[in-house]
Amino acid sequence: MKILEILPCIADPKKIRVIGKIDFERLNEVMPYLAQLIPNASYNEKNGWISFKKGYRIITIHRDGYVAMTQIRDESEALEILKEIEDKAKEAWEKRDKIDLTKQTKRVVLTPLDVYNYLPKTNCKICGEQTCMAFAVKLLNGERNLKDCKPLFTEKDYTNKREILTNMLIVAGYDI
Repeated sequence: MKILEILPCIADPKKIRVIGKIDFERLNEVMPYLAQLIPNASYNEKNGWISFKKGYRIITIHRDGYVAMTQIRDESEALEILKEIEDKAKEAWEKRDKIDLTKQTKRVVLTPLDVYNYLPKTNCKICGEQTCMAFAVKLLNGERNLKDCKPLFTEKDYTNKREILTNMLIVAGYDI
């Protein structure tokens, strides 16, 4: 795997766009299986690409091994993502006989209100935001981490909500 090009990010001037390449011999063959293992992935068989969101980043894997990524922090994050994709492709290849390609994958899209419903709703400002709704928006935009909501992790009353919210975010493809 390697980084081929680094460009300024159009959506966020503090971030970069990256074109990279992964090394996986059977990528073209494994693409439909790989798409099944990536949360919320869209697979275009005709044009040979998989596109998905990882948090707020948009990542597109092409059957020739090229990978385009947006809103990347730095080169090391880009290399991490390329490694994750290579590992996921290997996993898909190993599990291909157990993956049902006829089964439609379910797409999960979270809104700030979905996240807000599982937050403490106290507007305590401990996370640095004025309201829990503002925190929910920034969490989905990748500007905040779930662990920034201290009451969610320190108060016993919120254990169930934290577990549900964590699972929702993971299923939707967010980093936790």
